[in-house]
Amino acid sequence: MKFLIVVVCQKELPESAKIFLPNQLNMSVKKLKEIFKQHFHCDPQYLVRCPGRVNLIGEHIDYSGYGVFPMAIDAATYVLVSYREQPEIAFYNTDQQYPPFVHKLDAEWIGRGKPQWYQYFLCGWKGMHERLHVSVKGLNVLVSGCIPPCSGLSSSSSIVCASALATLAMHTSETFEVVSRAELAELCARAERYIGTEGGGMDQAIEILAVKGSAMLIEFNPLQWTAVKLPDEALFAVVHCGATLNKAATSHYNQRVVECRIAAQMIAKLSGVEDWKMIRTLGELARKLDKSANEMTSVVREFLTQPLYTKHAILSALEICEEELKTLCLSANTQDMQEFKLEQRAMHVFSEASRVLHFRDASNKGDIHRMGALMNESHESCRSLYECSCEELDRTVQECLHAGALGARLTGAGWGGCVVALFTKRQPNLNVLFWSQPGEGIRVEKCDDF
Repeated sequence: MKFLIVVVCQKELPESAKIFLPNQLNMSVKKLKEIFKQHFHCDPQYLVRCPGRVNLIGEHIDYSGYGVFPMAIDAATYVLVSYREQPEIAFYNTDQQYPPFVHKLDAEWIGRGKPQWYQYFLCGWKGMHERLHVSVKGLNVLVSGCIPPCSGLSSSSSIVCASALATLAMHTSETFEVVSRAELAELCARAERYIGTEGGGMDQAIEILAVKGSAMLIEFNPLQWTAVKLPDEALFAVVHCGATLNKAATSHYNQRVVECRIAAQMIAKLSGVEDWKMIRTLGELARKLDKSANEMTSVVREFLTQPLYTKHAILSALEICEEELKTLCLSANTQDMQEFKLEQRAMHVFSEASRVLHFRDASNKGDIHRMGALMNESHESCRSLYECSCEELDRTVQECLHAGALGARLTGAGWGGCVVALFTKRQPNLNVLFWSQPGEGIRVEKCDDF
């Protein structure tokens, strides 16, 4: 298979991350074990490797219940663990910008608040303990990796997934016999919400279920996944725009989740659905109305006629009070929202859901030009309807197109991070960080095996 990814980053990675590039994996594991022993004065018991991911198309629609089209990349997070005598979890990160931390086990962690790097580990750890119903024990935890943070390549979710699998491995050697990969993906998607973001499950699913050499069409409710072969001549460049956003530290992401939820409930209420309060996503609404994503665009235009809805207008249309709106629709960090763009958000979701299926069909047919056109349409929808782009992303998209890309779009949450662009040949003027074929999913190894 000739498919490759070019990953380009305008920012220099820390020295500690550089040793973990894919072609240096054997050396990196040895180095990680050495660092672990130097810091914790004992040997690690398990190592978990969890890849990052790039979403080729299907942005901001997983939490609305629609399918996405990502793939795993070779850049990954590594987590090494061992038991610790003290009732605490001691964290150490090889990247010195993330300071060590000790979490006392007698201090219950409920999540939320301003996120710290180690809290992503606590998400997966807490979620797995709730699944296994076992007593908590002290741990030594070393985290490292080469996924650029806040870049739309899912570095944070990879920590959550690696944490959950490491916690599972510490309690049983029969990891995927006890908790299947599919169950682990759904567990991690729920667990990451402890940090405050209301994601939909794409990141965790691809990082756990990925098959080397293939992209994945991942669908939800129930979770389903299909490996998709990409055209041999396709080259995807992942280019960092220079701006970053920590989605857990801002309300941008959850604002979009809330707007989609209210859009679904407004349409359900106005179209006569009796149990409209039970509708949580636009995907649920479409299934309730028995309509395809493409058909739903007409429904949106019929019922959501205003370019901007005030809180008062929503309360009036739904016939509820402000307190009920807060509990029914809003999240912790969106309680103060006063204005909502419902029609625009819903139109993006339904049109993007259709593009995912068209992209799959084009890929199966080897129609690379159609794939590029769909990527361009996707970015324009993200920019104008979902408003999750930024000047730096838009500029990077245009630079890729001027360099000969057939299509280019933001990938990840947006508001910074990376652009994914489709080429048919390598661009010699690109500042290549590393090359990667579609990567494998998460794995766990006993450190004695290395």
